[in-house]
Amino acid sequence: MKKNVLIKGIFVLVVIAFLSLAFTGCYTPPPTTGTVYIVVTGGWFYDLEMDYIVKFWGVAPGTYVLYNVPIGTHFFEATDTWGWTWGYDFATQYITGGVNYVFLNP
Repeated sequence: MKKNVLIKGIFVLVVIAFLSLAFTGCYTPPPTTGTVYIVVTGGWFYDLEMDYIVKFWGVAPGTYVLYNVPIGTHFFEATDTWGWTWGYDFATQYITGGVNYVFLNP
């Protein structure tokens, strides 16, 4: 009788251990970074910056991708390669986890 109770007790502990591993393995932590697609329109060439750091130099109008951008508010700007008087646009945008679009029309 005692042997049967001991085996059942060990079996219950093993089942609880497997279930706890299964449920904790399903947890996915929230993302901490996002992907930003910078869409630039215009007719010239531009320098693209994020938070006052140049990310792309002398690029034509189009779509450019920044990966692993931390979640939060960021400052994006596009400046004509001849200077800001020839073309300039900026956007301050909150970046979330996942895909984000920033539209600039210098």
